[in-house]
Amino acid sequence: MTHPAYYVGSTGPIGLLAVAGAGYLVYRLGKKSGAEKDGKNILNQAFKSTVKTVYRAKVAIGESLEDRKKHFSELWDEALAEARK
Repeated sequence: MTHPAYYVGSTGPIGLLAVAGAGYLVYRLGKKSGAEKDGKNILNQAFKSTVKTVYRAKVAIGESLEDRKKHFSELWDEALAEARK
């Protein structure tokens, strides 16, 4: 099972914001859902942009958590080395 700190799903705060943001975009573009701009559906573009943003946020959070884990692991090792002296 994935540790909750490493999981960004639709029930987490970031996931809920992403789902709410996507819903808001769908709502705002609802009247234009059939409209096309440069041969591309505006709604599809908005959805893809939202997914990309959520993925980038998830990757950034994962990297941040890995950095913190590494930092505190090093501190833990140093503290144990000092305690064993």
